[in-house]
Amino acid sequence: MSAGERMSSPPRQASLPQVPEPLLVPLLDAAGEMLRALDPIEVPPILRPVAEFDRRGLARGAARQQLMRAIENEGDFRERAVERFTSRLDVSEVLEAWDPGDAVDVVGDAAERAALPLLASALYAARPPAWEFGLGVVCAVFDRQRLEQQLGDDDRERESQIAGMAESRRRAEAARVAAEQKAEVIERQLRDERQARRDREAAANQRVAAADRQLDDVRHEVVQARAAAEAADGRLEREAARARKLDEEARDLRRAAKDAEAKARASEAEAGLPVLRREDLGALIDAADIAQRLATGLSGVADQARRVVGPETTASASEREQQSEPDEAAAERPRRRAQPRVPPGMVEDDPDALDAMLRTPRAVLIVDGYNVSMLAWGDVPPAQQRDRLLNALSELQLRTRARIVLVFDGADVGSVLPPRRPGVRVVFSPEGEEADVVVVRQASDLPVDVPVVVASSDAWVGEQARKTGARVVSSKTLLRALRR
Repeated sequence: MSAGERMSSPPRQASLPQVPEPLLVPLLDAAGEMLRALDPIEVPPILRPVAEFDRRGLARGAARQQLMRAIENEGDFRERAVERFTSRLDVSEVLEAWDPGDAVDVVGDAAERAALPLLASALYAARPPAWEFGLGVVCAVFDRQRLEQQLGDDDRERESQIAGMAESRRRAEAARVAAEQKAEVIERQLRDERQARRDREAAANQRVAAADRQLDDVRHEVVQARAAAEAADGRLEREAARARKLDEEARDLRRAAKDAEAKARASEAEAGLPVLRREDLGALIDAADIAQRLATGLSGVADQARRVVGPETTASASEREQQSEPDEAAAERPRRRAQPRVPPGMVEDDPDALDAMLRTPRAVLIVDGYNVSMLAWGDVPPAQQRDRLLNALSELQLRTRARIVLVFDGADVGSVLPPRRPGVRVVFSPEGEEADVVVVRQASDLPVDVPVVVASSDAWVGEQARKTGARVVSSKTLLRALRR
């Protein structure tokens, strides 16, 4: 049966199967093209709302439904649409290949070629023999493909979800590993911080313990110093009493010697015979001299004791000594020490005045070493202080040609020998004796005809040095002179 014969046969009123719209797309597209070619008066009433639509508008769901209703209900429109659709070559080929006995294979071949919509549209439009069966097979195959596609989509979606879950799991695992590593680092840092804190606490406890021990030592030293001060105070009072007693005995001996000498001279004048022998008188005079020297030595011991116990403790003893001393003529005063020359209008505690005093013939400069070096270089070790001060004094000696005696405390030098420099003599105080006492002794041991200048900012050293007749300048003045 040809396509023309099929089209010329009258339409059969049969129950049309429900065909999915996607399977009738080729027929609906052909109906839409024919609709756009019709005159407005030829357009069925049902299609007038969509008559002005273009191809894209007619391809939408509502327009396709209108076209489907027109094909089912408008005989004339359906005949013209079917004639236009079946006149196509590909539709004719599909209809010629249709075989009701081999419908399943024909539908299967169309499914493989993705031509199910074309086959369904041709069967629906031309309605060849067994077309309802063919449409049923096409719909079954289409439903199966759609289900398979849906299942495939579901599988792909599930695979995508599984892949996403696997990626999420991988990221979560990576995050877990990173978190564990970070936790290990934080835990290690916490352990280190705790250990450092324990170390700091232990060090602080050690420092506190050391400070407590030092405090105990200082307290013990204070107790010992107080005990030594009290003992020195007692010795001072005893020695002062002994000195007063010896002084009284010496005066008594001098008076007795003078009286005996006077009586002897009177007796010699009267009878020509001496009452006392000259040897006895000499012995008395020697005893008096010994007592005088002993009193002088005890006076030096008292001065040292005053430095230990302080001026306030010895004030009462000095007052008692002054009150107990009889108002009698003192022994013959020693000759005053020669004084270094100070230019007019200058004070002695000045760098220019010090330079002039040191240029005085035979002048000697005695330096309280650490009192000067600690002021100038207090941030370096004592050995470096001694070397720097000795070098500076050597240059001063070359400039002024004065003799210089540099006195250091010998407690920290051990067996180190004093260095030698031309014109500069270095002296270390003996063990158990302070350098201040040595400085004063160096000044007092020099002959009185030698001008002496003592450089020290120690109040006791300055006071005792002035008692020997020496001039005193401060350590700061000496440093200013050394820096010229």
